[in-house]
Order: sequence, then C-alpha cells, then structure tokens
Amino acid sequence: MEKTGAGRFLLDHKRNLNVLLAVSGIVVVILYQTCGSSCLYLAGTVFGVDLKIWGLLYLSALTVILVLRQKELTCVLLSAGVGGEIFLVGYQVVHKTYCPYCLVLALIVVVLFGINLDKRKVRLILLSMLLGFILMAVFFRSIPLKIESEGLALPSFGRGDVKVRLYTDYFCGPCREVEPAAEGILYDLVRSNRINLTFIDVPIHRHTPVYTACYLYLAQREKSLDGILRIRKILFRAAEKNIEDKKALEKYLNGTGLKVTDVPEKAGAAEAAGYLEEDGVEGTPTLVVIRRGGKTMYFGRSEVLKGLNTLK
Repeated sequence: MEKTGAGRFLLDHKRNLNVLLAVSGIVVVILYQTCGSSCLYLAGTVFGVDLKIWGLLYLSALTVILVLRQKELTCVLLSAGVGGEIFLVGYQVVHKTYCPYCLVLALIVVVLFGINLDKRKVRLILLSMLLGFILMAVFFRSIPLKIESEGLALPSFGRGDVKVRLYTDYFCGPCREVEPAAEGILYDLVRSNRINLTFIDVPIHRHTPVYTACYLYLAQREKSLDGILRIRKILFRAAEKNIEDKKALEKYLNGTGLKVTDVPEKAGAAEAAGYLEEDGVEGTPTLVVIRRGGKTMYFGRSEVLKGLNTLK
C-alpha cells in the first residue's frame, strides 16, 4: 500500500531530515561548549576524554554514515546512542540537575532513532542499545561538584548583614568576564560594610580544583579584598592560557610575584562544599544574595551583574 501524508513526506525527505538533525546536534554541542552567559554543571568524561568531544565525534560519524546510507551502521550507532542517552538523562534525574543542551541533544538522537527505526532488526537494536547504556554506566566519570577539605579557610569580606556568595569557575568564559565587571561594585559594597562577600570556586572543569587549591593557599596570607581580587584575576588569566598542570600553574603564579610552593593537591574549604549543597548551585556564574527576607539567586553573566546592581 502506498504511503500518504506524513509517511510519504518522511519517505521522500528522510535523507535530508537525517542530515539536518545530525548537523543540528553538532550545533547544540558547539553552543554548549561556547555558551556566552553561563557554564552548567553537567560535565564528565569517557575514557578520560570530555563528553562534549565524544558528542562531536559521534554526531560527525553519524552524519557521514547517514549521507552514505549505511543502514546497519546507522541502526547500531543510533541504538547505542539512545542507550547512552537513557543513562545520561537518568543521571540528570538522579542528581536533580538538568542541562537544556543535553536534553535537546537527547531528543535529537531519539527522533533520529525513530525516523530510522527498522522493526525487522529488533535484536540488533536491543543489543546496541544495551551496549550503549553499559558503556556509559561503566566508563562515564562525572566531575564531582564538591571541594575536599584540608583545613584551608574560605575568606570573606565586609561586615554587612546581607550575605553575598559569588560562585565562579576559572575555566568558565562568562565568569572570566563577570568578576572584572563586578570588581568596582563589590569593592564599594564591601568597603561600606553593606555586604559580607565570599568567593566560591565551583569545580565544573576538571582542572579547577588545582586553581582552587592555589587560591585558598594564597588567600591565607592575603587579608585585603584588593589582594584577593588581584589573585583571582591572575588565576583567571592562567586559565585563559590553558595552564592545566599544577607545577606549570605554580611557575606562572611565581612569575607574577605570587609566591607559591608545595600547594596541597586537594586543598579546599569545608564550608564551600556546604554552601554548594545549601544553595543548590547548578552552574556558573551564580550570585546568591541572602537578606533577612530570604534568598535570591541570579544565574548567568547578565543576571549576576543585575543582581549586584540591586545591592547599591
């Protein structure tokens, strides 16, 4: 029987739809990588390689296979992709942390799977789906959103009644823009004792804990906000230069006049882990403002600056 309506359209345009959706997935991953306003905490690796890199490789290979109309490989890749996405979406549900980019990508993979579903290959589909799920379950390694404590204190500034916590990550592009833009406002608010300010590093990127260790190590000697702002500015510059190794970072910091030697690998602050849990931070930059009337959270570059301006 000849197909009509949606079935006929799908049959006529299946190849174009496949390529369009696969390319759209690549665009989603790139947008996630270069998001201009925030960095979300949903990060991880497979075999030590960032999950976003795997996403680009997977979608690129899928695009080529779809163009070449390799039906068997398409079935295996899409079924395995659905299995992997079941794990990743479940991971988000369990941790109650949701990434719109990840969810859109999962939807794209599921739609591609539906378009190319061949009910005659049920066994191959189920085996590939199970394989994709098992691979993710066994080899996926999340970047833990916690800071291990070795007794280094988390500094705060100002004696104001309003508590302000600024959550950032040195490798987060929007954070790199927020802190310098907020310096003047923060300095005035602290100097006038209108706020009590705390900087909290969020280890979204896997190299951030090394930077946090250096920051807290240096912060023990630095009592002024001016000094702390300078330290953080230098650390942001180091991250921009993609300095990832601990020894290389120490060498860079020493070259700027910040004397660092033998920084503990897992140095952190116990209260930072408590704040992360208490405030339910899911990404950076995030500003948390606590007044007597309650707590307000601002997420993303523009929102953080807007929130700080309300405190003037």
